[in-house]
Amino acid sequence: MHATLRIGMAAAFVVGALAGPAGAAMVVYYRAGGWDAFSGQDETGKPVCGVGTTNPADQRSFSIRFQIGSDIASFRATKPTWNIPAGTMLSVVMQIGLDTPWNMQGVGNNQTVEWSLDRNTMQTFDAQFRRAGSMTVTFPAGSEPPWTVTLRGSTAISNAFGRCVTDLAQREASQPPPSAAPAGQAPTPTQPFGEAPSQPADAASQPFAPTGTPATPR
Repeated sequence: MHATLRIGMAAAFVVGALAGPAGAAMVVYYRAGGWDAFSGQDETGKPVCGVGTTNPADQRSFSIRFQIGSDIASFRATKPTWNIPAGTMLSVVMQIGLDTPWNMQGVGNNQTVEWSLDRNTMQTFDAQFRRAGSMTVTFPAGSEPPWTVTLRGSTAISNAFGRCVTDLAQREASQPPPSAAPAGQAPTPTQPFGEAPSQPADAASQPFAPTGTPATPR
């Protein structure tokens, strides 16, 4: 993500929760202008940083999300009254201030349209996002009127977004790799039912912790 995106998460605070896709929960830790900065795990369990804004009049929302370890930023426009057939391809145009419009190809599904930009292109988008006062999002193929999205607070929210990406990427990099079976030795099979296969007591996989040892949260 762009190197100019900075703000310390240590000073961040939880102010609410933002619902994500497929039941994933995102925690809002910072607000600036009409924008929220949030983080959490997506539906695949991967860590995510994002920013978004919601129109209180009709609850339509616009958000940008970055999955740690990926090379693209995902944009989402959502409106509760939409009913888009899954996999519908449609055009989206973003114009930030007076800059050249971004003509994107989106994919619709139910209440959401999603499109993406790669890491390098996001640097150009971010520069425009930080300096403009508003953005217009248009859906040329449909009857939805153009959205006017305020960019008040965009510099501060961009800083928060980038710092979240940096912090979570460093955290992921510091995690030890998952243990693997020695070369040439297949891992001991486990089953979701019945008795566990016969194996040495110290190597047996159990659905519970030994007495006196806290169970691992799931």
